[in-house]
Amino acid sequence: MERQQGSDTAQPEVFVSYASLDRDRVLGIADRLTAAGIKLWIDHDKIPGGANYGEAIVRGIKSSKVLLLMVSHASMRSRNVRAEIQVAWKHDRPYLPLLLEGIEFPEQIEYWLEGWQWIDATNEAEHGWMPRLLDALRLKGVSVGGVRPAGAMAPGPTGPASAPNVAGGNLSSLMSIARFTDQIWPLPAERLIEPGRTALRGLGAPQDDAEHEFRLGSRVRLAIESEREGHLLLLNEGADGLVYCLCPSWFAPSTRVRVGRNKYPQAESRYRGFVVTGKPGREHVLAVITDEPLGLDWMPTDARIPSRVLNADDVRMVLERLRELSTDRWMVMSTYFDVGP
Repeated sequence: MERQQGSDTAQPEVFVSYASLDRDRVLGIADRLTAAGIKLWIDHDKIPGGANYGEAIVRGIKSSKVLLLMVSHASMRSRNVRAEIQVAWKHDRPYLPLLLEGIEFPEQIEYWLEGWQWIDATNEAEHGWMPRLLDALRLKGVSVGGVRPAGAMAPGPTGPASAPNVAGGNLSSLMSIARFTDQIWPLPAERLIEPGRTALRGLGAPQDDAEHEFRLGSRVRLAIESEREGHLLLLNEGADGLVYCLCPSWFAPSTRVRVGRNKYPQAESRYRGFVVTGKPGREHVLAVITDEPLGLDWMPTDARIPSRVLNADDVRMVLERLRELSTDRWMVMSTYFDVGP
């Protein structure tokens, strides 16, 4: 069942998201936070017969002020943790990452580390990082020791003390919840993607043909191994700040995604690859897969203009439509590559 630490009747203010493999360490940290007077929502043991686990999780996140994310190798691979991050994003609840160990996918937490306050507990004794964690929770409006910070918001429908900024025209909000994984990867256009392959690799299996460094003028292809059928919205944001819709586009006219390996540009496209242009720097690619099409009519009318450049209103529209969907009806994956002169 879910365990609300602190007063039995008090509203929990911090939702703890973690992987079951980290349970012992996380529960130890939770005990210290409870001793500091912080009211936690943390799952414990098993869900009682007949209980709806998904509904309990959603209620816990919505009623809390902040999602305390326990970052580890296991949590970054946990389907449940990814779902909890997505629910927090949907309901504008901020994240506070606590790094329990260095992880293998530094790109996965790049936006958390740049866009959110975070605490590193990897190479320091608890008495060193715990005060910083308590201060960070205070800044997010959490009562510590029974004392509510001045000006802090009450939990509930009025929103959190600090919410993600989704008002801009870039993809940072989606990046913050994207599943950075080797199930989407770039490779040179000259390298063939094995046709007809449908079997998914195991999570730990190597991706031998992925490349993350290209030069201006190179041609790049993208491959996506999907665990679900659905419809694809493929977006790219480069160092110049422009956001392109790569699917649907003349690179990829069909949004249909099949289980297994999908390649882009699609076979029916006149293009053999995406040409790397613009400024040197990092290119971020986001693949949003939804059960049903998002209904975005972004296919350019002129085939000489292969893909639409999105403006701030377009990006906001994507975010709004995703927030309208239940979190089990869509997922987002991400990859990147660096462009040199």
